[in-house]
Amino acid sequence: MKRRVFLLISTVLSFASLNAQTTRSSQGIVSVRNEADSLPPVTERVLFENVPELLQGIWQGADRLVMFSNKNEFALVLRVFYQWYNDRAAEPASFSEIKSRDRNNTTKSPAEDIQIQYRTIVENPSKNAGVYELSIKYPHEKDPVLVPICIIDGKIYMDFLIKDSAQVTDLRKGGELSEKSDSDGFYRAASNANGIMISSPIFKKEVISYFMGGEGEVYRIRYWLSEMDYSYAKASFTDGDKVFSVDKYLRIGSSVYQCTTGRSSKIRNIQKSTKFDKNAAYDSDGGIVAFGEPYLVKVPEGEDRTALETSAYFLDSVGENNKRRHPAPKPLFPPTFPKYRWKEITELELYNPSTWNKRNLDIHK
Repeated sequence: MKRRVFLLISTVLSFASLNAQTTRSSQGIVSVRNEADSLPPVTERVLFENVPELLQGIWQGADRLVMFSNKNEFALVLRVFYQWYNDRAAEPASFSEIKSRDRNNTTKSPAEDIQIQYRTIVENPSKNAGVYELSIKYPHEKDPVLVPICIIDGKIYMDFLIKDSAQVTDLRKGGELSEKSDSDGFYRAASNANGIMISSPIFKKEVISYFMGGEGEVYRIRYWLSEMDYSYAKASFTDGDKVFSVDKYLRIGSSVYQCTTGRSSKIRNIQKSTKFDKNAAYDSDGGIVAFGEPYLVKVPEGEDRTALETSAYFLDSVGENNKRRHPAPKPLFPPTFPKYRWKEITELELYNPSTWNKRNLDIHK
């Protein structure tokens, strides 16, 4: 009896150890970490009030101006009415002491006082690109909102990827592939917000990551919003004799996304192509990829950097823009001046019955 119990316990322990390290299947070996090894909760993340160096300054977009300052000052100006009016929608209370805000039907009184803390996710070795997380505390929201952003060469993007190392197994050789190019790897989605707003932004319900294999192969992997707890678990997909291993879960901001159903580790419905779906911008080291047009562009700093970052400079720029006046609209029809045709007027007078008697008297004079 004791021998049977001992054998049963040994079997259970061996199976648990094997599950925590590797999972074997007919398609190869997929590396899986213990799911208990999870990241710290979002509330325990280390945040800083100092603005990252790449983020400091004034940023301009099609519909807004944003200022990040190390004096813990964040200001956001909405460029409304086709950019003809700048609304100081969010700013510290001290800004009103420097220059009072306009009072009209467009503005809200008082302005939103938004507090932001920062966390650096990754910066490239060249220090000209990075990914950061903004912890934005809105006045009417209970918890801070996490908004990831990407900076590449003085431009902020809201749709981007971060390159991670990944494992590719060749079933024929029974081991990991040794020949890889610099661009090969897993490009995980790292963004899910639609912008830096004066209220909570809209977050994506699904994101797209990519795996770049050899020979110009690009695999498109869809992740969707999940209620599962985040872990370092891995998932895999196959292409011929190759097995690709990627992260099963992604944590972007305060949201968790997964690429498989339930506790499965097999990714299905992979789409294969030779390039990214959208136009991409790379940083100088190739570790960060951004899509689409820049969300914000940094205003040139000039020689005096400190003068540019002051609130007075920012408010002066807003005031100068609001002094502009929109030109009068063109008339729907070209302007015309009256032209009197006296001949026609005289002929009309000859046949006017009301003056018939008068004209007869004039004839006999």
